[in-house]
Amino acid sequence: MADMAKKFTFISLFSGAGGLDLGFSNNNFICTLANDIAKYSEDTYNSNWPDIPFIRDDIRNLSSKRILKENGGVLPDVILGGPPCQGYSVMGDKSSSDFRNTLFLDYVKLVKELRPKCFLFENVKGFKTMYQGRFFREVSNAFASVGYNIYYNLINSGDFGVPQSRERVFLLGTRLGNQYYFPDKSFEGNGGITSYKNVGEAINNLIKKGDEVPNHIALNHSEKVVKRYKLIPEGGKLPPYDELPEDIRRINFGNTYNRLHRGKKSPTLVPGNNSFPIHPVLNRSLTPREAARLQTFPDDVIFQGTRREQGILVGNAVPPLLASKLAKSISNHLTNKKQALRLSSDLILEKNKTLKEKTRTLEKSLSFVDLFSGAGGILRGFINAGYKPMLSADSMDAAIESHKTNYPDIPIIPNDLSHKKTKQTILDIVKNSKVDVLVGGPPCQGFSIFGKRRFINTKNYDPSKDTRNNLVFTFLQYAEMLEPEWIIMENVPGLPSLNKGFYLDKILERLVGLGYKNHDWKIVNTASYGVPQLRKRFILIATNQDYIIPWPKPKHYKDPEDWQRPYEPIKKFINDISSKGSQKHLSNHEPMRHAPKTVDRFKYIKEGGKLNVDALPNDLRYSNSGKRIENYSNVFKRLDREEPSCTIIPGHSAFPIHPWLHRQLTVREAARIQTFPDDVVFRGTKSQQCTLVGNAFPVKAAEHFANTLKKCIDNNWRKETASKLAYYSYIEPVENNPAQV
Repeated sequence: MADMAKKFTFISLFSGAGGLDLGFSNNNFICTLANDIAKYSEDTYNSNWPDIPFIRDDIRNLSSKRILKENGGVLPDVILGGPPCQGYSVMGDKSSSDFRNTLFLDYVKLVKELRPKCFLFENVKGFKTMYQGRFFREVSNAFASVGYNIYYNLINSGDFGVPQSRERVFLLGTRLGNQYYFPDKSFEGNGGITSYKNVGEAINNLIKKGDEVPNHIALNHSEKVVKRYKLIPEGGKLPPYDELPEDIRRINFGNTYNRLHRGKKSPTLVPGNNSFPIHPVLNRSLTPREAARLQTFPDDVIFQGTRREQGILVGNAVPPLLASKLAKSISNHLTNKKQALRLSSDLILEKNKTLKEKTRTLEKSLSFVDLFSGAGGILRGFINAGYKPMLSADSMDAAIESHKTNYPDIPIIPNDLSHKKTKQTILDIVKNSKVDVLVGGPPCQGFSIFGKRRFINTKNYDPSKDTRNNLVFTFLQYAEMLEPEWIIMENVPGLPSLNKGFYLDKILERLVGLGYKNHDWKIVNTASYGVPQLRKRFILIATNQDYIIPWPKPKHYKDPEDWQRPYEPIKKFINDISSKGSQKHLSNHEPMRHAPKTVDRFKYIKEGGKLNVDALPNDLRYSNSGKRIENYSNVFKRLDREEPSCTIIPGHSAFPIHPWLHRQLTVREAARIQTFPDDVVFRGTKSQQCTLVGNAFPVKAAEHFANTLKKCIDNNWRKETASKLAYYSYIEPVENNPAQV
């Protein structure tokens, strides 16, 4: 821990696991002595930092003379320490007779005798309010009486990159004449200590690791406890007592039956063997190592003692990442650097305020233009992510009417985008405004495996003569006109291979010519983003800046590991609207009226299966015209309620069959599977509604792309300077692009 090039010295009281000490030792400080009453603390210190003298004793038995003797006669610049907090904690009984509540007097005595330039006193949030603030005032007055100016602050570690909402009171005493300032909120790491934002980032990679990682041994819970754990959803709590099966009923005290969420911060970790919260996806409590990750301890810090003692060490610690920030602020105070900066404090504060407001505004007002809008899946996804729509465009009457119904305040251009007048109309609306993002999905039928490409050998189909295929270049013409910073184009997965890659090559060539040399494309499955549908799409992202290309990381997996989420099943999205009663209250939810023979055929299809024509009675094998029935595509495909849907394709009769009802999906059910909210209404004939929904890009997937892009812009993820955390957002290469191999 110590580095003899460091400038300031400190001694550590109530050292525990050494969280405070580690953060300070990485930032311009040398630890010359540590102290704690617990043997497991001493053993932990000696195993990690054997060169630092350690006194294992009650602080009430310590004297300045003894400390100086062990310290080589060196007076410390700083004293650090947080007396045991249980006497003040909201988790404890707050007894006024608890001897731990008076240990601060011994801390004051040592500060008075050793006369450090500064001291740092840390304790739980309840310390400030206990007994109407009496203890806090008593402590502050005691330190002030020995010649120190007192500054205090309630700090949440989560504001400094720690994946844990952990509030603690910090009291800084100084006998220097300059002002002290607590560190500003920051999410960046220091001194080689990893910076996390949420639980998943901190502990996901420990799932497959066992005791080869120090302090990573899980508790062996009883069968009853495991049964309770299985009832708790990610980020949730144990159900109420009365709702539990009788054999496992119990009341949930504190954090004992709280399950963490991978995408959020942990609640405050409390010390103890059984006090750690439940793993986000595994049916067990956290290991000491996982808890240490949430406290931002690096893995090379080893905790000694029994598992219970390890839990106490970790649960009581100050996160090293936060300690690192405090160390920097105290170092600046000791050198008066902070004072020099604060001579123009008003300007600095105003600048910071302006930057924060600018960022906040940027997050809410990134502008975008949506071309070939259709049902507005991309439009709604970007709106949900906080983007400002400038206009939409589509030539289909049903799309235009739907847009006017759902988004009356957003201009819709109702003309062919290739027309000169249309281009001028769009330019007039945008005028001199900046377009941040151009999004769109040019009509895909010419590229689709469900389109004419299927019949290329039998119908002499020439893709170069399909006018729909040229609309991608119309899309790029608007990129030239509007000069957006970003372009996101969506299409069917068949586009890259069309005509042996000719169209993709031309698209990329055109992008480079327009100044979008920084681009990438992938075939993604929207099921990876929580869409209950196996829907693969070609996505092209381009920018004229030097940002990284921010592909969103998958959230769901086909064959998930223990800690990963599976694909979403369709039952979560349509079960509640399968009754006849729901049809009266939802728009676009009128079932098709199938012919009796069609319904009879549906009855022979098992859930998740397809029609076997040969298994049908003879009278059902043939249409009324005498033609033998064939199972084209999804027409006779029944969905499985426990699985995601197959790709929803456009068409009046193309929707798959309901999992248990003998009919095809309604437009609303298909829209649910496309993750449209129920407040989006689709206009036009039933056939046109089906086309709108079937052609759409799922809202939820669009929102993921929008959010990741915004994160890239807000955090200025440039190629040369982006942190590792930026690259964490990259999509996993489930399907490699030929261009990238």
